Amino acid sequence: MDMIVYINHKAISIFKGAIVLDAIRAYSAYSLKQVMNGKLFIMDKFGNITDPDGPLLEGQKLSLKRKQPML
Repeated sequence: MDMIVYINHKAISIFKGAIVLDAIRAYSAYSLKQVMNGKLFIMDKFGNITDPDGPLLEGQKLSLKRKQPML
């Protein structure tokens, strides 16, 4: 049985027991590469940075944010 999570407001159907990176992979291979290269980070609905290897819960809402360049 699958569950639904949201990344940048897009519903993603993913297997139960998946981790955050599995959902990012299902969302976009390009975004996954950007996360792995440290160019994007993952935030939960409260604005907290989420670990890529963290567990997913049904209905969880995540967003991908671009890291700001250092001045």
